[in-house]
Amino acid sequence: MKKYTIKALAAMLLAASILSFSACGKDNNSSEASTADSSVSAVSDTSKENDSSSTDEESSEQSDDNSKPEASDPIDEKEKGDLPPLADDDGSDVGIMTDGGILIYNRTAYEMFYGNESLAKDYADAVSTVKKALGDKVKVYNVVVPTHCGVTLPDRFFDEYGITDQNEYIKTIFDSYSEDIVGINTYNTIAHHRDEYIYFNSDHHWTGLAAYYAYRDFCKTAGVEPLKLSEMIEGTIEGYYGSLTNWVDASLLEPDVVHYFTAEKDTETFIYDDNGENEQQTRLFHDYAEGANAYGVFLGGDNPLTVCRNKDGNGKKIAILKESYGNAFSPYIALTYSETHMLDFRYLEFDFLKYIEDNNIDEVIIVNNTMASATPMRCDELRGLVD
Repeated sequence: MKKYTIKALAAMLLAASILSFSACGKDNNSSEASTADSSVSAVSDTSKENDSSSTDEESSEQSDDNSKPEASDPIDEKEKGDLPPLADDDGSDVGIMTDGGILIYNRTAYEMFYGNESLAKDYADAVSTVKKALGDKVKVYNVVVPTHCGVTLPDRFFDEYGITDQNEYIKTIFDSYSEDIVGINTYNTIAHHRDEYIYFNSDHHWTGLAAYYAYRDFCKTAGVEPLKLSEMIEGTIEGYYGSLTNWVDASLLEPDVVHYFTAEKDTETFIYDDNGENEQQTRLFHDYAEGANAYGVFLGGDNPLTVCRNKDGNGKKIAILKESYGNAFSPYIALTYSETHMLDFRYLEFDFLKYIEDNNIDEVIIVNNTMASATPMRCDELRGLVD
């Protein structure tokens, strides 16, 4: 384990901060220093003038200090700037479409996404059904994560293969709720980091870094102080070849490295079976994961129920309804909140609504990637939680 530095990213983000600072930086008005104590009445008029002059000089010096703008967060500055250019966007790499519908481009495997308005509205209805059943006492956030092809493929592939614009697809979901749900569209944030290692080359998941950016989006929306990536501890697992190598020759792809980020918090983590029983103590990060299972470093994989109690947390409880994309996202929440209940809605057999009530949970995050959201089975599973 080592302290996270991201030297190359830091330099690039600093440059972005400098270029956009004049437009985006805060303008802090200077504050006036207090005047001299008025109870000193025996001082001559001349002395008072001198004291006043001295006080004004001190006030001026303090004003100069206070007028200095706060240091800008380089991640924020990058997300306000233009989208970074895509690698090899000159058309020289035409890509290879496999018989299994996987595109190989730039030594990376991409699943195609063909979601449509009807599927987006069906998912919005499923999320709305959950929210309606939870009632007004529970605030529901919906995080919809774009998949790889929607973020880093050049436009020419969208035209050639009829790929759906995932940003527009996500917007359709957010415009179609029938209940009061807080939608968090991570597309813009993730796209601003598309020149970074935010998706795997050989797997359909996002990386721990991309999940961190989505976590920051959630924290901004929820009014929660996020963990700082620069202060977290990085772990790596090399030699990862993921799920897409089941359809693509791994030798055609760039090998992957799984990066995960943790913090020194006083936590206890437990997993349960699909009935919410048979408690076993575990940990948030399974650093022994390797090979084809390396993504399992996050929560140990797809467990029906994982609960983390954090003595260093913010005093709040929260539940996360997720599929496997949520595995990389959830640990950040667990390292922030005092109690985090992570439920894989695909496998739950117990009464979800009763569980939320019994555990006095008043915030729920639903986390899905766009591919899962456009799968009718996933929508039915969400509705099944509250039917």
